[in-house]
Amino acid sequence: MLSFHSTTAKGEIKVGLDAAALPIEVNWIDAFRPDEKEVAFLERILNIKVPTIEQLQEIETSSRLYRDKDHLFMSMPAIVRLANGAAQTSPLGFVLAKDYVLTIRYKQIKACEDLHYADTVENGRAADGPGGFITLFEAVIDRSADELEMINADLDSLSQMIFGANGLQRGPSQDNKDLRKVLTQIGRNGDLTSKISDVLLGMSRMLPFVTSEAASYLTDDQRAKIKSLGRDISSLNEYETRQTEKIHFLLDATLGLTNIEQNNIFRLLTVVSVVGIPPTLVASMYGMNFKNMPELEWTYGYAWGLALIFLSALVPFLWFKWRGWW
Repeated sequence: MLSFHSTTAKGEIKVGLDAAALPIEVNWIDAFRPDEKEVAFLERILNIKVPTIEQLQEIETSSRLYRDKDHLFMSMPAIVRLANGAAQTSPLGFVLAKDYVLTIRYKQIKACEDLHYADTVENGRAADGPGGFITLFEAVIDRSADELEMINADLDSLSQMIFGANGLQRGPSQDNKDLRKVLTQIGRNGDLTSKISDVLLGMSRMLPFVTSEAASYLTDDQRAKIKSLGRDISSLNEYETRQTEKIHFLLDATLGLTNIEQNNIFRLLTVVSVVGIPPTLVASMYGMNFKNMPELEWTYGYAWGLALIFLSALVPFLWFKWRGWW
């Protein structure tokens, strides 16, 4: 599906696939899962070779950033949210020219979807290719910042759950469930953070490429804006690094609590086994039934044996209790 926009005005511009030229007001073409007819239209009207999804997924820098005549071809991963809330990355391709920018995507990338309906008019923003590219980049950066903020809020909640005054204090069974839940959530945040890191890396490589290769038609304001976007990406990279460190800290803390729970279980098993050894020894002695066992003739021999069994279990138990091992 193709949609045509001006990043300095609201709404979609209607363009038929039989059009001979691109309307002058269009400076952003969004190709969402383009079919063969739409790809042929783009290649005819723009005089380019539209990259395939396989080409957009390549990770070599030479494949992600290259120039063909007057067009700059770029690609980067973008965050995509699935219906169940999970996150994955999908390639987002850019073809930048002086008068327009083409985006190619195969998933519903929220930054692009939002721009379809948002009023993006800004003072001083040129209705050309670099102007559209900058607007799109701002949306992707804003979306990445939103994702990092949500991760930070979730990590704060997990931190309170682990270290808070009322955290994980409802009994061993509930604690184990909470620890599994915390580990799962930390893992998801770590996975999402790594994906955002890939997005930021891709964007940080694209901006110098645009500044260098599109220098002939970039205005001074656009160069300044691209430089500002670069600073935004650097700040998000620093923020993401701190979040990664916090994720590692929470992961280590949770694993430490898990080890404590495991140690408690092993200690319980050790105490039970040690407490059970003396009664077993006494019972085995009096189960021999030798002829010359004097206790067999005692009136209270059976009570004596039971008392010994009880005391042999009680003494180790009290010993463990006194040492604080129970």
